Amino acid sequence: MKIKLLLFSFFLAVLTGCSDVADNKLENPEFNLFNKLKITQIRPHGWIKTFLERQKEGLTGNIEVAGYPFDTKMWACEKIKGSTKAWWPYEQSSYYIDGAHRLALLLNDKKLEAKVKLQTQYVLDHINPETGRISTNLADRWWRWPYAQFFRNFMTEYELTGDRKIIEALQKHYLTFKAEDFADDLELANIEEICWLYGITKNERLLDMAVEAYRLFKSDISYRNRSEGENKNDMQFGSDRVPDMHGVVYLELVKIPAILYSYTGKREYLEEAENGIRKMEEHHMLISGLPSSTEHFRGISDLAGHETCNTAVFPYSYGYLLRINGDAKLGDKIEKAVFNAGIGSVTKDFKSHQYFSSPNQIISSLKSNLYGHNPARMIYAPGHDVECCTGNVNRFMPYYVEQMWLSSPGNGLVAALFGPSSVTANVGINKDEIRIIEETDYPFSEEINFKIETKEKVSFPFFIRIPTWCTTPEIFINGEKTNLDIKQGAFTVLVREFLNGDIITLKIPGDIKISSWPNNEIGVEKGPLVLVYP
Repeated sequence: MKIKLLLFSFFLAVLTGCSDVADNKLENPEFNLFNKLKITQIRPHGWIKTFLERQKEGLTGNIEVAGYPFDTKMWACEKIKGSTKAWWPYEQSSYYIDGAHRLALLLNDKKLEAKVKLQTQYVLDHINPETGRISTNLADRWWRWPYAQFFRNFMTEYELTGDRKIIEALQKHYLTFKAEDFADDLELANIEEICWLYGITKNERLLDMAVEAYRLFKSDISYRNRSEGENKNDMQFGSDRVPDMHGVVYLELVKIPAILYSYTGKREYLEEAENGIRKMEEHHMLISGLPSSTEHFRGISDLAGHETCNTAVFPYSYGYLLRINGDAKLGDKIEKAVFNAGIGSVTKDFKSHQYFSSPNQIISSLKSNLYGHNPARMIYAPGHDVECCTGNVNRFMPYYVEQMWLSSPGNGLVAALFGPSSVTANVGINKDEIRIIEETDYPFSEEINFKIETKEKVSFPFFIRIPTWCTTPEIFINGEKTNLDIKQGAFTVLVREFLNGDIITLKIPGDIKISSWPNNEIGVEKGPLVLVYP
C-alpha cells in the first residue's frame, strides 16, 4: 500500500501554485491555504439533512410567522414599510435571505430558491440610474452595514453562475463610495465584498479602498466605539486590550484583517485577527462554544449567556480564518459552537428559537431573561422583540455544511468539518472527477468512513482534520491500519493512488473530559459535545 505523508507546511509550500479544484471556478485569494468549493458540490446526508429539512419546514420556509420585517416584501420593494430606523429591517431580512438561499441550494429546493430570487433580482433590477448604487438608499448611522450581509447572496450566486452582471453591478455600487464610508464600526464589514470584488476584477481602487477603510477604523476610536460617557468600549484586535464590545459586532469584524491578509500577503493583518480571537476566547469563551455576548461581552461566569446571532457569525468568521491560515483547531471550535450553542438555541422542529441562551439555563419563560433588554428573550418563540436573531438563526447550519469540505493546494480536498455528507469535485493533476461519501453519525459516533467513488484511479492530496480533543486517533485504509504519525489539532495529509471503492476510516474516540469553571462549576464533555442533565 503506497501512502505518502508530508509535513503540512512543506506540502503547502510545494503546492501553493495550484490551489483550485478544477470545477471550482472561484477567483480565490492568493494567500489562502484552503478555499471554499461551490456550495452545490456538497450534499448533506443523515441527521444533518434531516435537520436542514426541518429547518425548511419550520421557520426558514415560513418566516412570515415571525412578524416584522419578515411579513413585508423585505428587499423586494422600494422601501420596507413601517421602518423607524431605516437600516434595521434591512439588516434583519438580509440575514434571513442569505440563510434561506444557502439552505435552498444545499437541499436543491427550487421553491425556496425562487422565494430568495424575488429579493435578489428586484435589487439588481432597481439600480439607481443617477448614482449607480444598488437598491434603497438607507439612513441613520451604519446604513451601509446591511449591504455587507445582503451582498453575500450575490457572492454565492456568482460563484455558481459566473454571471458578470453581478460583478459589474457590485463594483459600480462600491466605487460610488469612499474609504471613510466603510470605516465606522459595522460598516467595516463591507471589506469582505470589496476584497472579493478585487480578487475577481483586479481593480486596485477596490483594494486601496479596503486597506484605507481599515486604516481609518484603527486610527480613530470614534469609528470603533458605540457607547457614551467615560467608560468607552473599544475594538482593538492587535492589542492586549480585553474585548468589551458588542459580541456580534466584534465577531463580524475580527475576520476583516484576516481577509485583508489573504489579498495582500501582509502578515500583520493576519496576526491582528488571530490575536483578536485569542484574547476574546481567553476572556469570554463559555463551555457551549460561544463567547458570552448579551449583548456585549460579559466575561466568563456561571450565569453568562450568549446571543443567538453568534451561532451564525461565529462559524462564518472562524471559517474564514480556517481557510486562510489552515489552523485545524478552528474546526474543533466551529463544531463545538454549532453542535451545542447553535442546536441548543432552536426547538427540534425549527419553529422557535431563543434570542439569548445559556449553558446553565434550566428555565425558559416570558420572564426568565436576566440579561436586560426584553424579559422574554430566553423563551423559545418564532420571533422576538428585535428580529436580528430570527434572521441569523437560519444561517448557522447552512454555514456549517458548506464549509465541511474545502479545496486544497494540488487540486486536493479537505475534510474540514465532520458529519454525514458527500462532495463531488475534480481532483489531481488530470482533474479527474471524484465523489467522496462521508458515512458517519458524528458527533454521535466516533468513526468516520470516507468512501471513494471514481471511474479511474486517481492521485490527489486528501487532508483530514484530527480533532485536538482526541488523544488516540487512528486512520485505516480499506480496513488496514496505517502507521502514520497523526497529530492532534492538525491536518493529516494522504497522498496516494485512490481506487473506486477505497474506504478511508478515521477513528476518533472521545474521552470524557472534566473542566473547572467559576463558582465551583464542573463541565463534562465528550468529543465536541457538552453533556447536560436531562
